[in-house]
Amino acid sequence: MNPEITIGEVLRKSARDHADRDYIHADGRRMSFAAVDIQVDRLASGLLQAGVGKGDHIAVWLTNSPEWVLLLLAAARIGAAIVPVNTRYKQDEAKYILAQSDAKVLVMTPSMWGIDFTEMLNEIAPSIDSQAAGALDLAELPALKSVIMVGEPAAPWAIPFGALAATDIDASAIATAEARVTADDLLLICYTSGTTGRPKGAMHNHRVIHQSIRVGDALKMRAGSQVMAHLPYYHVAGMFMCLLPSLAAGATMHLMAHWEASRALDLIEQEKLTIFGGLPTHFLDMMGTPGFADRDFSALEGTWMGGTTVPEDVFRRIVDAFGFKRLLSTYGMTENTISTTFNNWDDSLEDCRRNTAPILSDCEVRIVDTETGQILGPDQDGEIQCRGTTVMMGYYKNPAETANTIDPEGWLKTGDIGRFDSRGYLSLTGRIKEMFKVGGTNAYPSEIEQHLASHPGIQMSVIVAAPDERLGEVGMAYVVPSKGATLTEADVVAHCKGKIADYKVPRYVKLVDSLPLTTTGKVQRAQLMQGARDHVATLTAAKG
Repeated sequence: MNPEITIGEVLRKSARDHADRDYIHADGRRMSFAAVDIQVDRLASGLLQAGVGKGDHIAVWLTNSPEWVLLLLAAARIGAAIVPVNTRYKQDEAKYILAQSDAKVLVMTPSMWGIDFTEMLNEIAPSIDSQAAGALDLAELPALKSVIMVGEPAAPWAIPFGALAATDIDASAIATAEARVTADDLLLICYTSGTTGRPKGAMHNHRVIHQSIRVGDALKMRAGSQVMAHLPYYHVAGMFMCLLPSLAAGATMHLMAHWEASRALDLIEQEKLTIFGGLPTHFLDMMGTPGFADRDFSALEGTWMGGTTVPEDVFRRIVDAFGFKRLLSTYGMTENTISTTFNNWDDSLEDCRRNTAPILSDCEVRIVDTETGQILGPDQDGEIQCRGTTVMMGYYKNPAETANTIDPEGWLKTGDIGRFDSRGYLSLTGRIKEMFKVGGTNAYPSEIEQHLASHPGIQMSVIVAAPDERLGEVGMAYVVPSKGATLTEADVVAHCKGKIADYKVPRYVKLVDSLPLTTTGKVQRAQLMQGARDHVATLTAAKG
């Protein structure tokens, strides 16, 4: 494919090559590639008429839906950038993203899963109640000028999505806008939690399509492939491993607004899905569903697993339960367009089980000594560093963190520890960072510790990873109560629930009189991590 192609041009090509083939299936709604192309032109025309153009940022606070897909493609067509907002975020988390990203437009739904998102936005920006639709002037979010509401009821300050999507196509305006878009233009600002406690917006341009195509090729995705789209689009895995590969290949996506194991099993059987992948959690959830043993997985061809550390015995259980001939593994990160490695189609199950795989793209990858920076050879552990077109453009409005992450020669410092074998296959062996992954979602101790510090009964806390069979890792909090405070483990958990995203809430809490310190006064996290592993092992043994 042309290295200078834009996402908008990829859609044009697929609409020509696969006009009548379905691109989107979602709860009875079916849209062909040709229909999507026309609808994207309508939505792009509406956005242009609303004053949105090249370089503007559109925040999307939605679950997986046709609207999400259309918004990404319409933004790409006119040169705007998408800012995905995690639907699990609470008020303060969402407010930070909306403000820091300079989002000009917010597209949202009134409510999800019993959560009133309209009320949450009212609390974020109380002055919105007195504002007119399409002409917002908010002290709390000065860049935000419009809110587009998907679904009813629509607030008086919101523009209905249906009205915008019904705009007559302005072919001349679309052509002018498209002509100005290049492959180097910003497409996406995807926020990932930072060790400083605040998320960082990793910026990517239209060139991500090439890595997405490589993912599709690795899974043998082609026209007519039936792809499960359960991974949320607010995360790069859902976008770069499903939405964009399917767009380029002419494959059909089967959207799930939220993960439900029994529904996933139904889709796999009824729609004869050919491609499915995700976290260990997804596979384990399906295995635990009544009637699992009677399900038919014979249509599945391209299956993969990644996103978190996978114990080898868990990998083996999954392969045996599903009867897979292959279960490809992948390693990557948001800052490097998700898939740094991906197993070859014919790699052994042993390689896949050990998450040992070749580099997917033509980017450079090296292993360096964490102390000296010396480049290391095969079978030596060091930091994984990457350089090339897959590396992000930087963190939005955060030059200091960008400089800390990408060196002057363009090498992305992943913070992960790995090694190459003699074949050039890379495996992940550890993490420099204290970050852990809960079901594949990054959780950073400092962010959780910062929240716990707001509790008057907590003097100090340290969060470390504890092993979990289903989610890979969960948080364990070691908490030193304030002097004279009456604090319980339940109090600590209650202080977190509803205030921070649920995956950040500690699963285990241990109240301690003091924390182990080095001679220089630093917390000995390694000792606490071992304690967390021992704690879980004790609980597991007690259950028999």
